[in-house]
Amino acid sequence: MAVNTTELNPMRKLIIVVMMMMNTGWASAQEIYDFSADSDMSDWYIVDDVVMGGRSAGEMKLSDEGNAIFEGRVSLENNGGFSSVRYRPDKMSAEGYAAFMIRVKGDARNYQFRVRSRLNEYQSYVYEFETSGEWQVIRIPFSEMYPSF
Repeated sequence: MAVNTTELNPMRKLIIVVMMMMNTGWASAQEIYDFSADSDMSDWYIVDDVVMGGRSAGEMKLSDEGNAIFEGRVSLENNGGFSSVRYRPDKMSAEGYAAFMIRVKGDARNYQFRVRSRLNEYQSYVYEFETSGEWQVIRIPFSEMYPSF
């Protein structure tokens, strides 16, 4: 199937509620971020392919219910093709933890969760997941993440 690279792809939408690290049960979880109506969204920022000349665009906002909503349009024009939202938490240790957990409601499309062990690293550790269109808790085992530049 040919892709028309001059038109924007349909809007992608992902709602994020909670991110945490956990070992084997919720009792041993460390919360990374819990969105609420009072969340400071300045901790989050958008990075799109415009950094490389692309034409994609993303936006992150809070719903009235206190959920974070990430929406983006991905364009393949000018060798583009990504829109992302990023969060830079305070320094934390993953020692003793085995997985990330995120609660999301997506648009039945695939997404990637990426994390770096240090701010100045070039590679990210990636986990790809599919959303169902319903609320889901996605478990992201550290052992199933792969490095990517």
